[in-house]
Amino acid sequence: MNATASSADSAPAAANGPDLGALQVVVIGAGNMGGPVARTMLDAGVRPDRLRIANTSPESSRRAAEALGAAAAESRGDALAEADVVVLGVKPYQILDLAAELREQIPADAVVISLAAGITLAQLEEALPEGRAVVRAMPNTPISVGEGAVGLMRGSAVTDEQHRLVHALFSRAGVAVDITEEQVHAFIGAAGSLSAFVFAIIEAMTDEAVRLGLKRDLASTLIQQTVRGAATMLSENGIHPAVAKNGVSSPGGTTVEGLAALERAGMRAGVAAAMSAAAQKSREMTQD
Repeated sequence: MNATASSADSAPAAANGPDLGALQVVVIGAGNMGGPVARTMLDAGVRPDRLRIANTSPESSRRAAEALGAAAAESRGDALAEADVVVLGVKPYQILDLAAELREQIPADAVVISLAAGITLAQLEEALPEGRAVVRAMPNTPISVGEGAVGLMRGSAVTDEQHRLVHALFSRAGVAVDITEEQVHAFIGAAGSLSAFVFAIIEAMTDEAVRLGLKRDLASTLIQQTVRGAATMLSENGIHPAVAKNGVSSPGGTTVEGLAALERAGMRAGVAAAMSAAAQKSREMTQD
């Protein structure tokens, strides 16, 4: 995949980069995904008083803003009046109606970032006035701790400067990569939905450790640390997973016995099926 990555170690406002502290960012729908995106942008350098939360009601906006350490918008119209970036975090079935509703309120030079799966750039650009800068962002939930991944899709009217700005906003997410809309389906299988699959695997390993005799809190600590350490080894040392696996597989030992059991249980096929199903669902959502 031809992708441009921005690391979480990059400075949020480099000497020649965009001044995120001067931006006015509006997040409409700071829920399960909009909330982590807002937190990521705050970590990148957006000022809390200049990141405005506009949920379905003033009370909902205040609760979300308080939890994030941001500012609540009294109304969408007031928040949008001076917006430089508008994040649309509502559900996919709501987003086109919302874009049509807000089309005259969003400033002409603002960048609109959609978090909605299945809604294409063409659909979003059609719902907004001609020439508006639109970016699709597909984040996963680990961005909330700076260890996630974001796939970015650039609309036809996005300038190079706006493209750099969006990457800067996601510079603390973990990894931000440029992908095409065709690649988004594979991205969802490989990153977007994958965190849930990992959570399910960790849950299963924890339950089995308890069955084998460990207390649950100890089992959770050991398994989460081991998963974290294994991923860190691969990313920091550049080791191929097969090489790392072979390095802990002594002939006739416990590890090879466990690996053989995984293969007999269809571990590879199960993981592949889950990723493929997520990607296929993404394709179906786009066609609906």
